[in-house]
Amino acid sequence: MPERWTLFPGHARVPDAAAPDVRGRSYVIRATAVLGRPEDGGVLLAHGDGYAGYALRVSGGRLVHDYAQDGVRTTVTATEPVPVGRPVVLEVRVRRTGASGEVTLAVDDRPCGEGTIPALARARVGYTGLDVGCDRGRPVGDYAAPARFTGRIDRIEVHAEDDQWLDLAGAVAIDAATQ
Repeated sequence: MPERWTLFPGHARVPDAAAPDVRGRSYVIRATAVLGRPEDGGVLLAHGDGYAGYALRVSGGRLVHDYAQDGVRTTVTATEPVPVGRPVVLEVRVRRTGASGEVTLAVDDRPCGEGTIPALARARVGYTGLDVGCDRGRPVGDYAAPARFTGRIDRIEVHAEDDQWLDLAGAVAIDAATQ
């Protein structure tokens, strides 16, 4: 069964147990935001860290998706700038294809970037929690924490498909090691 979460900016980090579960599955992250100035940017959503995690952010006026699995980072950057001065929908779509993922970035439903994640997380995303509007932990991508978003975030929606492929033995071993 597909799962959906709606997140809003706030002061508290969302613990992993309550965060969207996008491990080993197709997902869409859709942020409704406003960049008031061309230099606005920062992290819209970040979960995990540079070893295992994902982030959606605006950098240099462009939408960026960072993904880390086993310390291997994949970054996809939009080819088009994010419009300034009005509400926009910033989106990353990840479609699971076996163990990997095909990434599409879109601004206002218009595709503007693509790439491939070589290996999707199948056992864990990270234990550092999820942040909306910043990244309080060790950064997922090539940016300095906390990378607070300087525009306005209205909401973020995460939709995870029912195609999850997990390494259950690996997940149990990781959970047992952290108890």
